[in-house]
Amino acid sequence: MDLKVPFRGRSRLKATTRPSPLKVVVSALLLAALALAVGCGNATSPPEGEVSDVLAERITGMVDISRMMETVRFLAGEELAGRATGSPQSAMLEGYLCERLQELGLEPVSPLGLTDFRQSFQVPADRCYLDRETQPGEVVEASNILGMLRGEAEDMIILTANYDGLGRDPQSGEVYPGADYNASGTAAVLEAARVLVSLEEPPGKTLVFALLGGEECGGYGASALAEAIEERGLRERARIINLEGLAAGDGDYMDVWDLNYRPNRETVKALEEAAEILGVTLELGGADPGSSAGTFFMYHVPAVTCDWSWFERSEHPDFHRVTDTPERMNSEGLLKVTRVVTLAAWLLAQG
Repeated sequence: MDLKVPFRGRSRLKATTRPSPLKVVVSALLLAALALAVGCGNATSPPEGEVSDVLAERITGMVDISRMMETVRFLAGEELAGRATGSPQSAMLEGYLCERLQELGLEPVSPLGLTDFRQSFQVPADRCYLDRETQPGEVVEASNILGMLRGEAEDMIILTANYDGLGRDPQSGEVYPGADYNASGTAAVLEAARVLVSLEEPPGKTLVFALLGGEECGGYGASALAEAIEERGLRERARIINLEGLAAGDGDYMDVWDLNYRPNRETVKALEEAAEILGVTLELGGADPGSSAGTFFMYHVPAVTCDWSWFERSEHPDFHRVTDTPERMNSEGLLKVTRVVTLAAWLLAQG
């Protein structure tokens, strides 16, 4: 299948006060929830039109940039040596990520047939960035790390980000830290999971938090997840928001790449709604720049990718370079994208 989807061009979407049907539905649900929370005898309803602000404050106010940057610094540190798929460091990181999901109180994604937090698959060793010689036909073990917050329905809203990296530079031996690509996305998915679990109320749809391995090798993690969705007959019941490159450059906008794919409209609408509430500018693009969403598209699984200010590549000067360190990140972009995506995921789950 040809992935050269026609580019629709820029469509800068600024915050407005126009109420959407989705906001009206969410507002009604929240009004009822708030009334129950304060009790029937002395309930005080918030002024009309402020319920969405309450929701935004409740969810996005818990997003902690310090905690996310701590995760980024760990993933980008020398100890993990660039997080190459198939390396001992990657195996250690997989164990760490499983522990994080368990600590958050997530469950294995049983609708995909998983009984623990790992979805294992194999990757040709010669496709990986290993600092050793590989043998013809050799494969290495890799894993996606997934957990879910069970909803009232098996329809799934899935947040994805790849956690693997490029290992070491073969000439200089320097580590590719991969802070922006894609420790930032991993940190955002973990933070979104923490926030949404903290709401302590079941979502209407199941929320899945998926950290993908083997992506820098050629999209193996996304393929494994897409195949599982297909095999379980859930293709029509899944919506994916993929997170990559959330913290580079000096841009002031968030990108949403939807591949001009009609089944992505519901997701885009929720992202627009969340961005409008939070006052974040969106740049909506059609053609995917080569992210995991392109792999999901091959399987006809609806997926969009969100990043920070990618339209001008000059705004990501450290992309796949040894200079991609936490110190050079734009933490404001990371914070804004995480807030928008966390709120949008909740809106989608309740819609």
